Amino acid sequence: MFPPQARLESLEVVALVALFVCAALPLRRGRRRSDDAAAAMQAVVLRVEEDGQTRSVSVSVPVTIGRAPSATLVIPDSQVSRVHARIDVWDGAPSIRDLDSRNGTLVNARPIEGATVLRDGDEIDIGMTRIVFCGVGAWK
Repeated sequence: MFPPQARLESLEVVALVALFVCAALPLRRGRRRSDDAAAAMQAVVLRVEEDGQTRSVSVSVPVTIGRAPSATLVIPDSQVSRVHARIDVWDGAPSIRDLDSRNGTLVNARPIEGATVLRDGDEIDIGMTRIVFCGVGAWK
């Protein structure tokens, strides 16, 4: 068997690891909540060009784009998946991600893979619809 000193040292190591884990978890959760809260107070401004008409929308992030009625920005186009793409703000930078749509998402006429940072004036093509990213502002 192990001498009593070895057991005590091993218990000290386990206690230190447990203390470190317990101390680190609340900080991580707190940061995530504050990031989510900051993002929820932001709005994305978009210019949607479809069927020869243009409309401007200002919606809070995250923005889901798709054909489904539950999407934040509904695009009634058979080439658009039910839940096609998502715009979100990560670390203060707006980005778009294709959600494994059937026909893909283009930014400035290029297919995207993974999260793609958006800049003012970027053109997002989803199906037959063009969406111009106009920026991020405070949600009113």
